[in-house]
Amino acid sequence: MTSTLPRVTPTPSRAPRRPPVRPAALLGLVAALYAAAQLVIVSAGMGIGWDEAIYASQFSGHAPPAEFSAPRAQGMPLLVAPVTALTDSVTVLRLYLTATSSLALFGAFLIWTRVRPGYTAPLAALLFAGCWLSLFYGNEAMPNLYVALGAVAAAGLLCLPRRSRAALAGLGGTMAAVSLIRPSDALVIAAPLAVAALVSRPRRLRALAALAAGTAVGWGEWLIEAELRYGGVAARMHGAEEANLTGLAFSLVEHARALDGPSLCRWGTDCGDVSPPALVWWLAIPLMAAVGLHAAWRERERRSPGPLLLAAAVASATAAPYLFYVGYAAPRFLMPVYALLALPVAAGMIALTRRGRPPARRAAAVFAAAGLLAHLVLQGGYAYHMSANAYEDRERVRLATEELRRMGVRGPCMVYGQSGVQIGYLLGCRSRGLARGFHRRPPAPVRRAVEAGELVLLVYRGATPPRYADGWHHVELPGGWRARLSPARGD
Repeated sequence: MTSTLPRVTPTPSRAPRRPPVRPAALLGLVAALYAAAQLVIVSAGMGIGWDEAIYASQFSGHAPPAEFSAPRAQGMPLLVAPVTALTDSVTVLRLYLTATSSLALFGAFLIWTRVRPGYTAPLAALLFAGCWLSLFYGNEAMPNLYVALGAVAAAGLLCLPRRSRAALAGLGGTMAAVSLIRPSDALVIAAPLAVAALVSRPRRLRALAALAAGTAVGWGEWLIEAELRYGGVAARMHGAEEANLTGLAFSLVEHARALDGPSLCRWGTDCGDVSPPALVWWLAIPLMAAVGLHAAWRERERRSPGPLLLAAAVASATAAPYLFYVGYAAPRFLMPVYALLALPVAAGMIALTRRGRPPARRAAAVFAAAGLLAHLVLQGGYAYHMSANAYEDRERVRLATEELRRMGVRGPCMVYGQSGVQIGYLLGCRSRGLARGFHRRPPAPVRRAVEAGELVLLVYRGATPPRYADGWHHVELPGGWRARLSPARGD
């Protein structure tokens, strides 16, 4: 990485020709197709998930805030607050997030049309948008997609040919948004960006200040909240470490097994064997990224290879904690890696079609087109499979909730059990989720609700109800769900 990392310096004799179709127009088409694919493959009718219900409930106008565990941050609740404060419609939330994610995709990669003139940015956006993770989580209230796009935007803003005040303000604002959504990820992203800012010439101190100020916004909120709600910074840090199973770990194999799903390899979930097609796809990413970096290095007389090197460096930095420090795998953790590496991968695909004699270029173009098509088909199939399974599971939750609502269950109440967070959010009740079996004794919030005479609702599907609920009213619900209602209002 040279001292002129962010500069793009074309020579007069070999200035790049203006592309026949504006990259920004192609990028807009990619963003529109991304929105359409979310609605077609995933559906705006998808029910709400566990983490989503927690985030949506924090500023909800109809449901009390669900328990907010130590590692979470307030960025996602703030993002969905304009919808959740006004309506409990999950469909409206899906449509809002479809528009938000598509606009974020467009904005993040639009910056790179100025950093890498040509079709690298729109092709990279298409590659990332075509991943099953991007499709599945596009209209979900989950943080990883926005961290990924924030990392792309921040790296691009740092590498703009001229660091204007607007670019530096955008850099600080982007890092503030990322740090509010996931403070730990923002810190990891900021580290290689800070190194790049130090070794570059124009306005290095201002760039460092923008990075520091933006990252401090989310961390400041997280630390203040730690003092006010979690008993101090040390207590919250300890709680976050316990929740995320952090420590020296090696989860590369688990991530490989989860390439085609499921969404989480934890709590005894069987992630199956490694899928050969998914593994080939995974190994092709660093290979094509290396091709792109090599091509950028060869053309360094026309433009600096620094931006693509920086994207790869930030991708490596964001991958390291999840591969070597977090003791379980969730494919969405690596979304920033895929988003950033999409840039050198796209550059590599384009470079293959421009080298050699015409027959070789035509063969390379066919190879690149076939690879792109295979990527879209493979990842689209995974997205459809994942969304179909999730839709079925969440539809069972919705049907059970509708039956409870028909029975007259309304807030104030307390819902505890499997999918308890989702059911509580939909009913407008306080909630506590359960990942595995019930404990022998009720948790403190459940015990206090029972003692106060409040309606407590135990929900389960496959789990054995606790003995302290033996005398409670038993209800059979659609979708294989069952419920136990406390005597307060159960009869």
